[in-house]
Amino acid sequence: MKKIYAIAFLLCSFFLQAQNRYLDAMFGVKVTPNLVYGNNITVLTANGTPAPEDLKFDLYEPEGDTRTDRPLVLIAHTGSFLPPLYNGQITGSRSDSTVTAAAKYLAARGFVVAAYTYRLGWLPTAPDVNVRTSTLLQAAYRGIQDTRSCIRYFKKSVAEGGNAFGIDPNKIAVYGVGVGGYLSFGAGSLNDFNEVVLDKFINSVDLKPYIDSTIFGNIYGTSQAVLCLPNHPGYSSNFQFAFNLGGALGDSSWLDGEAVEPAYSGMHCVNDFFAPYYEGAVIVPTTREFVVNVIGTRKAIELANKLGSNAVLNTIPDGKDPLEAQIEVQKATNILIPLTGQRIQMGDDHFYGLNLPPFQGSPWDWWDLPTLRNVVAFVNQTRGTNFNADTLHFSGLQTNPDMSQAKGRRYLDTAFALFLPRACAAMGLGCTYVDNKEVSAEQVGLSISPNPAVSSVYFSVKNPEVIQSIYVYDMQGRLVKAHTDINNSGFNMPRNQLGAGVYLTRIHLQGKTISKQIVFEN
Repeated sequence: MKKIYAIAFLLCSFFLQAQNRYLDAMFGVKVTPNLVYGNNITVLTANGTPAPEDLKFDLYEPEGDTRTDRPLVLIAHTGSFLPPLYNGQITGSRSDSTVTAAAKYLAARGFVVAAYTYRLGWLPTAPDVNVRTSTLLQAAYRGIQDTRSCIRYFKKSVAEGGNAFGIDPNKIAVYGVGVGGYLSFGAGSLNDFNEVVLDKFINSVDLKPYIDSTIFGNIYGTSQAVLCLPNHPGYSSNFQFAFNLGGALGDSSWLDGEAVEPAYSGMHCVNDFFAPYYEGAVIVPTTREFVVNVIGTRKAIELANKLGSNAVLNTIPDGKDPLEAQIEVQKATNILIPLTGQRIQMGDDHFYGLNLPPFQGSPWDWWDLPTLRNVVAFVNQTRGTNFNADTLHFSGLQTNPDMSQAKGRRYLDTAFALFLPRACAAMGLGCTYVDNKEVSAEQVGLSISPNPAVSSVYFSVKNPEVIQSIYVYDMQGRLVKAHTDINNSGFNMPRNQLGAGVYLTRIHLQGKTISKQIVFEN
């Protein structure tokens, strides 16, 4: 048994470092797919007749976490408001590699994550630009409604469902990838119906607005209309933090600096072909034709900074923003955007630019060609289509030439270096940024008994020390139990479902950490 203890201690010292909730990976991840958050009318049906469809999400939770006031992050996938393959792309669903990787990354740090699907469908190949623009705007409008319905679903789950997801309804972020970024920024800023009847959103032939609320419902999706069913009315659609990877905003007038608006942050590629870095045209992958002029991530965040929406983000402690130095360099750098001829300041506070060669726009995406071939073969067989996997693959490489999982994860790491400290500030998560000092049990008077144990273990420390949290890992380094917010000098930890064997514990005190092994016997 002494040999086992020695091995356990060495493993503990090897893989356990000082951990800060929401900033460091601390948990395993539990995934529950295909949950339903609402039902609404879709225009994308087999026979072309609008019909109701369930709106779904995949839930990612920190496994073993006992808190019931956790922050919630909704992840909106990319896809040009059309399904994968049909949109001329490989990506476009909540199972995209980037989406699942981001969801697991966040859940491992203590966030509850919902990767959600919104209603799709528009007419990108229509020869009439009015039809292209109107149907795209209508798709974005439905997506914003669905995003808000998803927010309300979770708020309702707290008020009426016993808080089954263990979240704080006042700590919600929307993280948008590509087109999903239009939804995160749109759901945060579109608070006046007049903002969707601007001149550029008016049909140039019949002079009618592209959006008619009697057909599409109000901006929140809480009114009955021809193509809108109310979902969870009576709850607020407000949230605290909007994050955007390569998306855009419908119009600068949507940003007002109102108290109901969230804080905004994001990352964008300078030479993105499909969505403007600063301001310009939306070009869709399906046809690569003009649809509408919008403002890009860089300008949207510049405006949010000026309007005061991002004041809360300035509370990040000095030295705790991993990208602080790079952002300052970008703020002092002037660049020329070849696609638009604009010469601008590359950066701004709470924004990070990627000056990659033309025409890279989503370096955080990746896919596997053999899997893609299997998916395409299945779709062609079951739906009578004739998609070509190699054509789609090489088309994707045009804007992501050295695509790989390693590359995608590197850019996601950069995105989260931007996201995490700002999420902590925007949602008031109380992130400590503390690098805990490893101390001995004797220094804090730690007692663990009984050990070995059968049903429970009691941890105690001497005054004035206080135990904040205890994390339990198996011999493979996997988190199997977590108790947080203990804030007491003693804590009795039940065994529950842990099997017999040696476990490694990480006991956190204020600014201090102790690593000890425990044993459960049959």
